[in-house]
Amino acid sequence: EWQATTEVEQFCQFCWSKLQWTTKPVIKITDDHAEAGTLKSMGLFNSVTGEIRVLRGNRLTADWYRTLAHELVHHAQRDTGKVLDGADGSDIENEANSLAGQILREYGRQNPQIFKK
Repeated sequence: EWQATTEVEQFCQFCWSKLQWTTKPVIKITDDHAEAGTLKSMGLFNSVTGEIRVLRGNRLTADWYRTLAHELVHHAQRDTGKVLDGADGSDIENEANSLAGQILREYGRQNPQIFKK
């Protein structure tokens, strides 16, 4: 069983309890705003390598946790065999946006400190 030792791991464990992915995600958290500018995104899921990249930077914890949850939804989608379509408004993106928002709201009610830093 996954032993969460950091706050981020605890959040990922909470996400897993909601999404139940089967393969362990590879998560890279960065403070490199230039990378975000190059990617034109605050987060990315590479469906080939399975790597998740999330910009933490100077963002509020709740904000970058929502991005992380969104990318973890994509990880779970891939694990269930869904074909990932990152196009704006696609069913895959809409599901990731919706579930990430739900996860963040529920986690935030239990952990209100994420809105303070």
